[in-house]
Order: sequence, then structure tokens, then C-alpha cells
Amino acid sequence: MEGLVNFLEQTNYNGFGFSILSILLYLFIYHFILFVKTKEKFYLFYSAYAFVNTVILIPIPYNVFSQDIFQALPQFFIVLDSPLKFASYMLFSYFVIEVLHLRKHKPAFVRFFDYFFLAGLLIYLVLGTLEIFYPEYSWMHYFFYRIFLPIYFLLMLYGSYLIYRTDESIKNYILTGSLILGLSAMLAAVLTTGQNSEVIDRVFYVYYIGVLLENLLFTYSLAVKQREIYANNLRFQEKLVDQYKENQELREQLNERLKSELVQKEKELISLAADAEDERMERVKVHFEKEITRLHLLSLRSQMNPHFIFNALNSIKVFLIDKDKDRAILYLNRFSKLIRMVLESSKKTKISLEEELEMAKLYLTLESIRFEGGIDLLMDIPEDVNLTDFQFPPLVLQPFFENAIWHGLMNQKGRKWIKVAMKPTETGYRMSIRDNGIGRKSAAEINAKRTMKKESLGMSLSQDRLALFNQSESLHYHFEIIDHEDKDDSGTEVIFWI
Repeated sequence: MEGLVNFLEQTNYNGFGFSILSILLYLFIYHFILFVKTKEKFYLFYSAYAFVNTVILIPIPYNVFSQDIFQALPQFFIVLDSPLKFASYMLFSYFVIEVLHLRKHKPAFVRFFDYFFLAGLLIYLVLGTLEIFYPEYSWMHYFFYRIFLPIYFLLMLYGSYLIYRTDESIKNYILTGSLILGLSAMLAAVLTTGQNSEVIDRVFYVYYIGVLLENLLFTYSLAVKQREIYANNLRFQEKLVDQYKENQELREQLNERLKSELVQKEKELISLAADAEDERMERVKVHFEKEITRLHLLSLRSQMNPHFIFNALNSIKVFLIDKDKDRAILYLNRFSKLIRMVLESSKKTKISLEEELEMAKLYLTLESIRFEGGIDLLMDIPEDVNLTDFQFPPLVLQPFFENAIWHGLMNQKGRKWIKVAMKPTETGYRMSIRDNGIGRKSAAEINAKRTMKKESLGMSLSQDRLALFNQSESLHYHFEIIDHEDKDDSGTEVIFWI
């Protein structure tokens, strides 16, 4: 026990004090890196708090290189003693405010504390300016110990009471660490008041132990906080998956209901056909044929949406697993915009080509995020062409963009692009969707080698939908596929005649 006491009393000479200095410097660097990665403010405040405390303690330990810093700039450390301590208290306070979300729990108290900080900062600037012209006065020192500290102590007592009443899980670690440091500082002050420097050096270990325990508790509380953030992200992911499953079930129910309505309409058509007159029967037949066509379009569209939504949700899941928060937020924003457009268009049996291409562009930007280097979308549409004059079934072009990406461009090296072009013809317009991928032949060879072969139903669904749309609107839309197999000009081109 005597040896331990002797060791502690020599902390400023045997390297223990310098170890505390090194720990604070490490905590400053470590938590600043965490702030850069996560952008969480409480990491920044804690990093700055550790750095300021490091600077405050530089003059204390002996026989280490930090003494050289103090001896080179003694006036700097003497003049800035109380301003640095003021900064330490303020950084600690704002660290607690951010990590315990006091701006949300206790907004009135935090606003008052902001005013208190601004007032103290303004007073320090005024007093510091005066000391430049009257260096014989220690106004900053007097203000800190006689005015600021008593008021701050009262605020901290009330703030600790408010923190105790919150439901934050790490509040006990924060309060305990603050209490330990406060008690150790008070005890060190009591033991050294009126004593010479030799006595102060012997009992300074009390303050060192308080600093060490406080920072250990704070670091542990931040680890608990990080674990809570990870758990919240995991719960968000699970909620997203559950929502997808729920949407899938609702979609299947909708398909069943649509099929049931279709059968019922067909039965009504047969029943009416037996008794109606020829002219009346013809009108009824036309009406029900339009209704059946509408139900077919709804059914086919509801079968396409799950395929795309699964791809988008899978992308979000990948970003969440990789903890790529920025890209996940970007993807979610664009995905939500596209879903809103799809939901709005789902109320219609036809939309303009301008709306259809806008959804296709947004879909392409979403898929492009998942490719390194991205995918360029090139548009070659004459200025005199009004895209709102052309009507299409909603989402009829999306499968062609999807096939271009996943069958053509996915295995292509170098720059990737998809080009949409329109040219007038004698009977209408020719619209082309061209990619510079590996081509259908090479894609089929790659797919044949896979254990799990990917089969695309989107193109056949689009063909069926166009046929039903032509029947309903008395149009003659059709498309053909051209393979470009030149070595320097490979790819696939889908040409629509509209």
C-alpha cells in the first residue's frame, strides 16, 4: 500500500500524468475520426473537449517533452488558463446536450444555456481585449473563478436533475462520470488550497484519477450509443422488409380480386348475350370488352410492379447492410419519388410518353447508383416533337430499360450508355431504345452457364399490354428488336413504331 501511495504521489514525475495526457490526445483523434465518418455532433464536441483538456494539462507533468512546449510558450498557457477552462466546461456541456438529445427533451433549458454561453463568450472577449492594454490586471481569471463557476455550478445542478428525469439509456454513465470528475476536482482543490507547489504535485493524482474515470465512462457511454444507433438501423431494415411482405400480400389479394372481377364480368356478358337484341347486345358487348381490357391492363401492371419494387428494396437493403447512410438516403429519396409517380399513374389506363420517359429516367438513375461509373442516358428527340401527344400504357417501357441494364450493360466494361431517339416516318414516328451492352447472344451464353437462370417476363408482358392497348385505343403500336453484333458497336436496339 505504501508503494502505491508513493507511486500516486509521484504521478507528475513517473509518467502516469503524461499517460493521462496521451489518453486524452488519443480520445481527441479517435472521436474526431468518428465525427468525420458519422457527422454526429456529439463526437465533435467530445473530441474538442478532450483536446482542450490536453492543452490545459500540458504544463503539469515533468520530465516529458510536453514541458518543452510549456517552457517555450509560458505566457500563452498562463494567459489562456481560464479561457481554456471556460471552453472545456462549454464543450462538455454541449456534448451532454447533443448525446442526450436535450434540445428535444428540454428545449427551454437548452435555449437558456445558449444565452448563458453567448454572454460568457462576449464577456471573455471584452475582458481579454482589456488585458491586452492593461496586462497587470487579471480580469479573465477573476471572472472565471468568482462569477462564471458559481453560476455554472448551479446550472449543472439543475441540468443534472433534468437529465435524471429523461429516459435516455446512457444518462447514468454521463451523470456518474461528471460527478466523479467534479468530486475529484473539489477534493484536489481542498487539499491544495494555500499549499506550496510540492504539495500540489503530490495530490494532483486525485484529479488525474477523476479525469481517467470520467473519460472511461464517457467512452463507454458513446459505445452504448453507437450500439443503439446500429440497433435502430437494424429495426428500420426489418420494418422495411415487413412492409415489403405486406405490400406483396396486398398485391396478391388485388390480383385475385381482379381475376374474380374478370370472371364475373365474363359471366355477365354471356348471360346478357342470351337474351339481348342484336343492336343492344352489340352495345353491351363493346362496353364489357372495354371493361375486360381495363381489368387485363390492371392485372398485367400489378404483376410488373413487384418485380421492380423487389430490385429497389434489395438495393436499399444492401446499402443499409454496408452502413452507407448517405447513399441509402439518396436511394430512398429517388425511390419514394418514383413510387409516388407509379402510384399516380396506376390510377390511369394510359399516360403521356413524356410521363413514361420521366419514370424511365428516374428508374435508370436508381439502377445506375449500383454501377461503378454509372450509366449515361442520352436523349435525341427533335425539339418540335411534343411528347404529350403520344399515349402509352403506364410502365410499358421499363422492362426494356431493365433488360438493357441487367442483360446487356451489367457485363460490359468501360463506359455504359442507353440512348433514346425519335425520328419521323411517313406514317408516324420511330422511337429507338439502344444500349452498348454485350448483346442478347452473349447475355444468353452467360445466363446458360448459371445455376440459377434469370428469366425475364417483362418483355412478353409489355407485348401483351401493347396488344390490349391497341385493341382498346384503336392504335397499331408495335416494336421489334435489332441485335448489333459488331465488335466495336455491340448492343441491342428496341424500335417502337408509333
